[in-house]
Amino acid sequence: ARAGLEPDSALERRLPGLRRLGARPYGILGDSHGRHLIRRGQRHGTWLAPLAHLASSASARGLGRADGRSGTGPKVAAALERLLAIDDLPILMKFGQVDIEFVQVFKRLAAGEDRFSPEAFDAFADETIALYVAFLAGVVPAAQRSRVRVLSLFPPALSDDSWREGYLNAHMVAVHGPPDTGDLTARLGRLDIPNLAQRTALHAAFNERLQAAVEVEGFRWGDDFSPWLGGDGLLDPAWLGPAAGRDHHLDLPAARWRALDWLWPILE
Repeated sequence: ARAGLEPDSALERRLPGLRRLGARPYGILGDSHGRHLIRRGQRHGTWLAPLAHLASSASARGLGRADGRSGTGPKVAAALERLLAIDDLPILMKFGQVDIEFVQVFKRLAAGEDRFSPEAFDAFADETIALYVAFLAGVVPAAQRSRVRVLSLFPPALSDDSWREGYLNAHMVAVHGPPDTGDLTARLGRLDIPNLAQRTALHAAFNERLQAAVEVEGFRWGDDFSPWLGGDGLLDPAWLGPAAGRDHHLDLPAARWRALDWLWPILE
C-alpha cells in the first residue's frame, strides 16, 4: 500500500492491469489513524487496493505550512496531486485527530492555561478547520473535489486514568510538545481535563463544524465517528484491543472487519 506512491512505483502504468484483475484502488492520506483505512478485502470478485501516504503525528492545521515542525505538508500535497492525476480514483483524507487530542493541549501548556476553556477550544477548532480546508482548497481544483472525501475524527480512545500517560508519547512530544519536557508530567498533572464523555462530545462538535466547512468547498464527507460508538455513546471497547484505554489509537486487528464494512459503501 505505501510503496504504491513511491516515485519509482510505476503506479500509473500498473493500475489499468490491476483494475482488469478486479482491483478497486483508492487513495488514503492521513496521520497514523489512517492505518485503519489501509485494508485488504474482497467482495463479489473485487478487491481493495489502497494507495496510502501516512504521516504519523501530522497536524491538519500544519499541512499548509512549508516550515511546519512535522515537515509533512509539502509531501502530503505532492501525494494528493499524484492521486488526483489518476482518473476515477476516490481519495480519503484523515487528519485532525492529532490537533484536537495533542496540539491544543500542548498549546495550553505553552500558554499556562491550566483551566479548560470551552471558548478557547472552540477558537482552536475553528482555526484548525480553516487552515485544513484552506490547504485542501489550495491543492484540489474545484472540479476534482467531489472525488475527495474528508473523514471525521474517531471518538477518543484514551481513558480518563490513562490520559496523562498517553501524552508522554515520545514521538508526539518531539513533534508537537514543548521545548522543555523535563517537568512535562507535573505540568500535565495540573491541567483541567474534560472526562471521556466530554471529550467525545468535543470530537463530535469538531466533526460537525468540519463537515460544514468542507461541504461548502465542494468536498465530500465521511462519518468515521458514529460507526465506532457503543450503546453508551462512547467508543465501543470492542475496538480497543489489549491496550484498551492506554493508546490513543483504535486496535488494528480488533477493528479490521468493522473498518472493512465501513469502507466498501464509502468507496462504492
